[in-house]
Amino acid sequence: MDFVFSAIAICILVISVVFHEYAHGKVSYIFGDPTPKNEGRLTFNPLKHLDPVGSVLLPLFLVLLNTGFVIGWAKPVPINPDNYKNKRLGWILTSLAGPLANYSVAVVSLLVLLVINSLFHPATLLIVDVILWYFIAINFILGSFNLIPLPPLDGFWVILNLFPEGVRTRVMTNLSSRFYPLIIVITAIVAVFISRYTILPLLKQIGVYLKIFS
Repeated sequence: MDFVFSAIAICILVISVVFHEYAHGKVSYIFGDPTPKNEGRLTFNPLKHLDPVGSVLLPLFLVLLNTGFVIGWAKPVPINPDNYKNKRLGWILTSLAGPLANYSVAVVSLLVLLVINSLFHPATLLIVDVILWYFIAINFILGSFNLIPLPPLDGFWVILNLFPEGVRTRVMTNLSSRFYPLIIVITAIVAVFISRYTILPLLKQIGVYLKIFS
């Protein structure tokens, strides 16, 4: 049964990261950037978005190790903010689009779960409850994690575009340096640490409220 639940979680993770990246591309396109469309990323076809390591190998590896959780990512949608009619606003809203898409999925799943549990005894629809909870949990984590203001996460680009053009240019220059891979590693470590003490405890409280962990 654990393997079945893990397989369900992986499928929902794939759906969620595809929805996240599609939202980035769609908003970028709306603001005048043809890059996502030209790269074939304005689609829900997972084959266009999935990263072999982050979307397939890593989740499967975590399942085989029986870690009890799965994480992953998709290929970032390529964008060119220079094409935006309003560069600052376009970049901010494009960055927010992915997390907000995940939050939207989580909220809709939560509402459906509450309605179902008000009409039926939870034990009678266990698999449905599990699927809906995974949609809530995975999308909540994806949305929240990506809002952490560290490069290259979405929250960083939102904060960066609140600063003057000169500051933004200097930061972008530094990110283009040879130290960028090191920055990514540091970001991953710090973001996981932040998530452990903020996002995951909050998610658990949501689960307790919904009696998921009972």
